[in-house]
Amino acid sequence: MNITPPNGIELFAGCGGLSTGFLDAGLQVAAGFEIDARAVDAYNYNHEYRGGRGFITDLSVASGAELLEKAGITNADFVIGGPPCQPFSIAGKRRGKGDVRADLIHHFIRIVEELKPSAFVLENVPNLTAIHDGEFLNEVKAQFFSLGYNVNHFVVSAADFGVPQNRKRLVMLGAKGIDEISVPKATHGTTESPYVSASRAIDDLPDAGEFGEIGIYNHEPTMHSEDMVLRLSALEPGKRERGSFHDRLHPERPSYTLRAGSGNFSPLRPVHYRYHRVITVRESARLQGFSDDFLWPDRIPRLQQYRQVGNAVPPPMARAFAKCLADQMGWPLDPALCAGDPSMREPANTFTDAQRKALRTARMRGASLGKVALAAKIA
Repeated sequence: MNITPPNGIELFAGCGGLSTGFLDAGLQVAAGFEIDARAVDAYNYNHEYRGGRGFITDLSVASGAELLEKAGITNADFVIGGPPCQPFSIAGKRRGKGDVRADLIHHFIRIVEELKPSAFVLENVPNLTAIHDGEFLNEVKAQFFSLGYNVNHFVVSAADFGVPQNRKRLVMLGAKGIDEISVPKATHGTTESPYVSASRAIDDLPDAGEFGEIGIYNHEPTMHSEDMVLRLSALEPGKRERGSFHDRLHPERPSYTLRAGSGNFSPLRPVHYRYHRVITVRESARLQGFSDDFLWPDRIPRLQQYRQVGNAVPPPMARAFAKCLADQMGWPLDPALCAGDPSMREPANTFTDAQRKALRTARMRGASLGKVALAAKIA
């Protein structure tokens, strides 16, 4: 049994939801690699004080040796990551392996082959099982088998692990030296431990406001037109507004699946069950299972903050898989070693409330305004 604390890296890390969950479980993550500079900025702000550093890296060309050198380690006991899911997502065009981004899964496999970790975790959308009648998924598993890994995949709901969101994901576990790989048991969804509702997650937060007024990070309001506010005020919890297609949270149920969007596409955000506005970044983060210690510095545009939350793996779900993997591998867990001190970070806010408000106004999108206001803005 391995008694040395294992160390790993995260590929396609985004802001680091997987890293957060693994660190929370007590497994060290030395580095996260991601091509988006703003996501790496958030990764570093929230993981560097815990011993993990983010690097802007094009994983389609980086070698395993380069990643180890950047991470400052000689070997990786585990590799975790969620290659971009747009080629397989139901919400996208579903081009599957015909999309060039599908090659990023093969680069995940390539890096695993080069680094030879004892185990890996690959996260993606459930629709991966259906693309080309499962042919692509079987190809991926076969490649890992050829590298000496026993592999299993599971489609799980984040809500089963205490995340206040109905979010189904595919998780593939691979390991050497294990005959049958198991999935973590659900911790929620029973009479004794029901699913975490939206209200349980965010009800203690006041209405959105400027930081100087409420002292809560990433909890700024979205400005809606009068017409939009009027329509949202008539929208019942758990229902969809027909004109704008906004869905309103139900206070006694988990949230709808949060989406990220890409390019110029910004998906509609859920509407708060009490307030007549879409949820804030902080509320989104709570619904994704991030703690309030996970902050987005205000130098990162708010749209990017939303996208990073929507792209992330929910940390409580990641923590459950980390614990399950460690138990099967015989790895010791040391949460205290991976905790760090968040108060040692530089201030997250460098702009004044007035400056942040001006930036919000300048970046306002049509989906927030409503059709009437958007038409006026375009005119």
